[in-house]
Amino acid sequence: MFRLLKGGIYILFTGSKARRVKNAAFEERYKAARECCLKFFKLVKTPVIYNDVKLPEGPVLFVSNHQGTIDPLVIVAALEKPTTFISKQENKKIPIISTWASLLDLIYFDRDDQASAIKMLRESTRWLKSGKSVLIFPEGTRSKSNIVNEFHEASLKPAYLAKATIVPITLCNVYLDFNNIKTNTPYQIRVGTPIFFEEYKNIELKELSEQVRKIIIENMNHDSI
Repeated sequence: MFRLLKGGIYILFTGSKARRVKNAAFEERYKAARECCLKFFKLVKTPVIYNDVKLPEGPVLFVSNHQGTIDPLVIVAALEKPTTFISKQENKKIPIISTWASLLDLIYFDRDDQASAIKMLRESTRWLKSGKSVLIFPEGTRSKSNIVNEFHEASLKPAYLAKATIVPITLCNVYLDFNNIKTNTPYQIRVGTPIFFEEYKNIELKELSEQVRKIIIENMNHDSI
């Protein structure tokens, strides 16, 4: 419990660091956010275990399963490549976290508004075409388990439109959220093999969505996760 309290206090004080880098380039802002995430997990003595994968140059659409509230912190800690996230509108209201979210240029959308979802997909495509990377949770909501729910296939459409590389991300046992800290259970994340545009350009969107989901599920039980 003390470690969790210590981590919570640290998060509260990261707001000042966020303000210091608010006018910096996106890469510098992401680097600062990653440093904060890494320090948080070090303070609470709960490691983030991830594999070492050489990511390609250029824009990437990271496609991840969504387990819990702490998912973004785990992913930023593991990913050195500067990346923004697609997030539900409600997350704008979370103190401190929303401050960092604005610095990482999160792309928000209202899950109950189709027009908002379309706008989000267009903005994600523009972001990828500009050479920057995006992470999306195509399940649309937290599973709160190691089960990977069905994907909203349109989530992968920005990759087609921007001819971006797709990289599957598998989160395992992250759904325990902050309970991992109480039990000293590592957060596990596996970065999958990149799927280049030339490999998927002739595959139907629905089929590609199913293939990526299958990869994420298979990596859930991979020996090195």
